[in-house]
Amino acid sequence: MTKKISAVVICCHVDSVSNRATIDELISFLNINNIKVYLEETAYNICNTPFAPIDFDIKNVININSVKQIDAELFVVIGGDGSMLGTCRDIAKHNIPVIGINKGHLGFLTDLDPENFKENLTKVINGEYSLEQRFFLQTSVLQHNKIIHQSLALNEAVVHSEKSAHMIDFSIYVSDAFMYSQKADGIIISTPTGSTAYNLSAGGPIIEPSLDVISVVPMFPHSMNCRPFIVSAQNVIKIAFAKELDEDIIVSCDGQIVMEANKDCVIEIQKCPINLCICHPHSYDYYKVLRSKLGFASKFIN
Repeated sequence: MTKKISAVVICCHVDSVSNRATIDELISFLNINNIKVYLEETAYNICNTPFAPIDFDIKNVININSVKQIDAELFVVIGGDGSMLGTCRDIAKHNIPVIGINKGHLGFLTDLDPENFKENLTKVINGEYSLEQRFFLQTSVLQHNKIIHQSLALNEAVVHSEKSAHMIDFSIYVSDAFMYSQKADGIIISTPTGSTAYNLSAGGPIIEPSLDVISVVPMFPHSMNCRPFIVSAQNVIKIAFAKELDEDIIVSCDGQIVMEANKDCVIEIQKCPINLCICHPHSYDYYKVLRSKLGFASKFIN
């Protein structure tokens, strides 16, 4: 059963006049509705310029990476899908729902329209919302059985050559069972959330978000019979490289976190025990989002 919202954290990572105006408008809206407002540190710094200082209590400015506990019931992210991805990785440990006001282009993860966000947000703070759990991937780079890099990914982990358009020779194991060896530009390991992102562009399947599965999609494989594959999210996916490989490897998480590896490394990708909780207005419809944002199943010729 959902409850009313009494305290909100506002997040924004992109400095623009439009985003600053939306932050101001959102603060005023929440104050009118007697909602306690916190500003994430980056959002506060964006708005608090010498030329246009924001009227805000500095005591309510927080750094979500350093605080252990936040007295709030909702994160509101102002930005596009990139801002949502970055913020969601940061806030995962707090187990607080998140909702986005779309200031980007596609806005697949951001439910609220910036032009009329107040109507739906009013319903949300009054308890008219649903909560959806999404899982992260935990991606680890191991060398001689020791973790040297690690990151979360909400959308996908991509393993590819450091050089553009260079094939790499690798083998994939699913919970220690050998799947196949392949020469390809790389491999995309995606969550259901990320199935409509890079995974989709590479020919991977759209996966309904509630499914507990992971998509494995080769990037331009040097083969006629290597296809996308779906595995249970309970598996650990391991990627090892041919000893003859003479170039370094890049492991990218959500296209934002970059980790380096080499032929002596093993990449381990598995479901993270921490979930992300996304807050949706009652009007949210996943298939409607597919149709409106991606033109899903639309006719080519009327």
